[in-house]
Amino acid sequence: MSLSLLLEKYDVSTDEGLQKALNDIEKEEAEVDEALSGVLSRACSLEGRLRVASQAYTKLNDVKTDSQIAADMVEKTAGLARDVSAKVRQLDLARSRVAECQRRVHDLIDLQLCSAGVEAAIKAHDYETGAGHVSRFLSMDPGSVAAARARGAPDPRDAMTRAANTLREHLVRKFEEAARKEDEPSIERLFKLFPQIGRAEEGVDLLAKYLATQAEAVIRRACIVSDARSEAAVYADAVTRVVEAGGAALERARRAAAAAPGLLHRALLAIQPAVCSGIRRIAGELVAARRLTQDPARGLSSPLSAEPVLAELALTHSRISLYFSFLRRKAEVDAAPLKDAEKKASKDAVEKIIAECDLMRTAQEILGYYLALERYFLEESVNKALKLATPQVGATTSSLVDDVFFIARKVIRRAVSAGSVDGACCVLNDVSAQLERGAAALRRWLRAPPIDFKMEDIKRLKL
Repeated sequence: MSLSLLLEKYDVSTDEGLQKALNDIEKEEAEVDEALSGVLSRACSLEGRLRVASQAYTKLNDVKTDSQIAADMVEKTAGLARDVSAKVRQLDLARSRVAECQRRVHDLIDLQLCSAGVEAAIKAHDYETGAGHVSRFLSMDPGSVAAARARGAPDPRDAMTRAANTLREHLVRKFEEAARKEDEPSIERLFKLFPQIGRAEEGVDLLAKYLATQAEAVIRRACIVSDARSEAAVYADAVTRVVEAGGAALERARRAAAAAPGLLHRALLAIQPAVCSGIRRIAGELVAARRLTQDPARGLSSPLSAEPVLAELALTHSRISLYFSFLRRKAEVDAAPLKDAEKKASKDAVEKIIAECDLMRTAQEILGYYLALERYFLEESVNKALKLATPQVGATTSSLVDDVFFIARKVIRRAVSAGSVDGACCVLNDVSAQLERGAAALRRWLRAPPIDFKMEDIKRLKL
C-alpha cells in the first residue's frame, strides 16, 4: 500500500493512527516475503522446463528434415502405385480378352459339333440331348458367329437352323402321337423340351390343344342333366362341373409352363371355347326347361314357384363369376416373375379373352333372365303382402312392414349371392321402388279412419 493511501486512511498525528499504519505495512511486507518465497521455491522446476523446451527446440530441425524425407518417400510410393495400377489394368484387359477369345473358340467348336450332335440325337431318339445342343446354340454369343463369318467361313447358323427345325418336327410329331395315345409321361417329357429349343409358345399351344381335347370330353359328360324336371339346381351343378373341368385344364397348363411365364393366355385361347360351348348348351337347356322365355305371369303358377328357378339362376351366375375370378387370379400368378410392362400385357391379354368370350355373353343372358324373374317375384310378392294387409273390420294392426321387409331381405340376399355388382344394384333399385310403394300404402291406411266407424262419428271428428 502506498504512503499516500496510508496517510489518507489513518491519522498519523496520533500514536494510535501511527500504530495502525505500521501494522498494515508489516502485514503487507509479510505477504510480499511469502510470495517471494513461493516464486523462489518454483525456480528450479521452471529452469528444468525451460531447459527441456530449449532442447526440444533444437530437435525441431531434425524433425523437419525427417518429415520432408518421409513426404518424398510417400510421393515416390504413390507414383509407383499408379504405375503398378496401370499395369494391372492392362493385365486385366488382356486377361478378359484372352477369356473372350477362349470362349469364342469354344463357341466355334460347339457350333461345328452342335448340328452333328442334333442329327445324331435325332437318329438315336435322344431328344433331350438334341434339345440341349439347340439350347447351347441359342445361348451362344452372337459375336462368335459374326467372327466366323468375318473370316469368310460359311454361316454356321444355316446347318444348325436346319438341325433345329428337324428336331422341332420330330418333337411335334412325337407329341401328337403321345396325345393320341394319351401317354401322359411322354407328353410332359416332350413338352419340357420346347422351351429349350426356343419354341415355348408352340409347346404351350400343343399342350393346350391336348388339354382342351381332354376337357371337351369331360365337359361333354358334365353337360348331361339326369333329371331336368327336378326343382333342385341341377343345371347350376352342371355349370359347376364344366367350369371345374376348364379350371383344372388351365391350372395343369399353367403348372407345366411355369418355366415360360406369361403364356397363360395362349393356353386359355385353346381351352376356353370348350368351356363356353358347354355352358352355352347348359344355359339353353336351362332356359327351355324353366320356360324363361315366356312371360313369368303365364309360365308360373305363383311367385313362390319362381324361387327355385331364381336360386338356380343366381347360383349359375355366381359359378361363372367365380370362374372368371379364378382366371384373373391365375393370370396374376403366371405373370408374377415378369417385369411390369410384360406383366401388364399378359394380364391384359387374359382380360381381353374373358371380355370377348361367349361365356361372358351367356352370363349376361342368365343375369337378364334372373333380373326379369326377380322383378316379377318381388312385385307379385309385394302385391300379395298389400292384399293381406288390407284393413279389416275390427283390425288394429298390420303385418305389411314385416312382410315387405322380409321379401326385400330375401331378394337382396339372393341378388348379392349371384356375384354381379350390376345385378345387385338393379335389384336394389327395384326393392327401393317397392318399399316406397308399400310405405305409400301404409300412409294412406294410417290417414284413413277405421272401417267400423259410422258416418256420425266421422262428422263429429270433423267438427
